[in-house]
Amino acid sequence: MPVSTGKLLGLQQWIQANVMAEEPPTDAEAAARIRPSATLTPIERLGIYRGMYEARLIDALKVDYPGLLHYLGEAMFNELASLYVGANPSRSYTLNRLGDRLPEFLAEVDGLRRPALVADLARLELLETEVFDERESSGEGLPPLDQIADDDWPGMRLQPIYALRVETFRYPVQRYLAALRAGETVMPVLRARATHLVIFRRNYKIFHLPLSPSGAALLRALVAQQTLAEAGLASTKVIGHLSQWLSEGLFRSLSATR
Repeated sequence: MPVSTGKLLGLQQWIQANVMAEEPPTDAEAAARIRPSATLTPIERLGIYRGMYEARLIDALKVDYPGLLHYLGEAMFNELASLYVGANPSRSYTLNRLGDRLPEFLAEVDGLRRPALVADLARLELLETEVFDERESSGEGLPPLDQIADDDWPGMRLQPIYALRVETFRYPVQRYLAALRAGETVMPVLRARATHLVIFRRNYKIFHLPLSPSGAALLRALVAQQTLAEAGLASTKVIGHLSQWLSEGLFRSLSATR
């Protein structure tokens, strides 16, 4: 007998709710909705989907946090990921942003080896996913800065590309990710050292650019849309401060303050 659209929708909603629920339904509740197979009871059939759902969520986190997976090891990462998805179930049709709260969740987890380093590694990988998902922009149309008149220079603003973040870490965790991606068998020993990075995407590849403390402060000021004068770049005489950033394509346009 054909199933009505309304009944089918109700069954789908019930299955979705019980696949995602922390606790499974009772045997009687499952039997009221699902038929047994030749070898499995209704609750066992539902259990297959419940297990597959969590496994898929954990796999998605492994894609976004390969450095964390490598550092912790698969067993510990799986345990951490299971705790995380239990506390932060997916609320979206896409898994792209499933791991957005993982770095802050780490503060609630006991027993991690070098927790400050682990937190930094997770923060960097989260920023990479954010940068990768940003819309595309480039600085190919940016006019040569040395052609701007000194009188016009102080009021100009540089607009950064969308796929850019500036962050400070307690450890140089970008070295760990670089070694992992290069396939190195001996990973670097990371010691605590304040590390300022710009994380950006160019041609759909992620880059890390280390910054000095003053360079990080300057770039943050420009990203916050301060004028060149407000950021401390009062004239074209200091254009050298921007040369590397411009060559890396970190800015998409230049505009005058009105």
